[in-house]
Amino acid sequence: MKQKCLTMYMTMVMAIPATAQVDVKLAELGMENIRSVTTAEGCVAAYEDRTFRSSCTGVGKALEAALDGMTSGGSLTLAVLDGNGMPQLNITVSRELVESYRNGSCSLETVVAQMDMTTDTDTTMDRLKGTETKKRSAWRPDLTVYPNLFLENTSFDKLYRYSIALAPALEMPLWKWAELTAQVVFPIVGNQKGELKQIRPGVVAVRQGIHLKRNWRMEISAGQFTNHRLGGRLHVNWRDTKGRWEAGARAGLTVHSLFVDREWTLTRKPKADASVYGKVYIPRWNTEVTGEAARFVYGDYGLKGDVTRHFGEYTVGVYALYTEGHLNGGFSFAVPLPGKKYSRWKGMRLKPADYFCYTYGMVAWGEYVDRNLGMEYNTVPGQNRSKGFYQPEYVRYFLLKELRNNK
Repeated sequence: MKQKCLTMYMTMVMAIPATAQVDVKLAELGMENIRSVTTAEGCVAAYEDRTFRSSCTGVGKALEAALDGMTSGGSLTLAVLDGNGMPQLNITVSRELVESYRNGSCSLETVVAQMDMTTDTDTTMDRLKGTETKKRSAWRPDLTVYPNLFLENTSFDKLYRYSIALAPALEMPLWKWAELTAQVVFPIVGNQKGELKQIRPGVVAVRQGIHLKRNWRMEISAGQFTNHRLGGRLHVNWRDTKGRWEAGARAGLTVHSLFVDREWTLTRKPKADASVYGKVYIPRWNTEVTGEAARFVYGDYGLKGDVTRHFGEYTVGVYALYTEGHLNGGFSFAVPLPGKKYSRWKGMRLKPADYFCYTYGMVAWGEYVDRNLGMEYNTVPGQNRSKGFYQPEYVRYFLLKELRNNK
């Protein structure tokens, strides 16, 4: 009787498609927008990670779950989507590596060291066309609480002008590659008057991403942005298949928008801004170098250079900016906040921001400030170079480091 039951169970397990078990394993991790298909070569799947703070940790957990979920031979191909559903990374584990992992002759560390990673996701996404999407993230919000710090040393009567606030933001995927952000800023403590002492709107915007072929991407944003800008912006960028080179352009049309003393002030004449940039990632030093030529918000033209070093999830950068005969510079950093993984509770995920990020500018007085030179803005709250960073060599290097440290 026991033998008969065992035989029936094994028959049922063998009848389950390989992708079904992979889907289950990815769903158990909290991954969303999961799609999969079985081909002659093996299992092909895609998932969106809104669960793990670190892109490296998310890739490692998803890879392990998918390998453990495979119930038949063949290769494994994973397309990794960012929190907005945009394809970022393509991972291929050969048939031989899959078999070696399943029979215990190689570890996950060996798989990570030898698997193929690229930013070219076109073939994988084409194979997944028409497949069912499981664990959809659309219309399921995250409530993310961002820390907000203002710090400036321009007054003679005060050592520093400062304001500390909390800025919860409702972040909700809408439809394919689209997301709504609605943020409110609540002041906590500070020595400022006016806007910085009042409850006020933060970023309130809609973003629509468009994934083009051959590593071209486009994003259109509209709404209230940082630095009191209201309007729209278009961002187009390209990356090479190794993820080392990136080029892009931005163009925006915005007006000044300020909410203070229960009054909303808008300027009538919109300001146009635009920039073109190039970026290179240097694996040896885990460093990004960026050069940019820009027409800033108030019509001044200038050049900006930035060097950012990745220390795992921590990033530290320095920048220099030259515009209209004036030189400015400073530094930026992003530090991970407590909490590595977040689950939904009754359809909503409540969490702190993944990172605390801050940018400091050296010049905050004189003509540079009076003329609003070098003025820029972000279309999302808490924008930084740690969150959702999926450069292939960065992911492999720090994932291997993480696996070795956890032994």
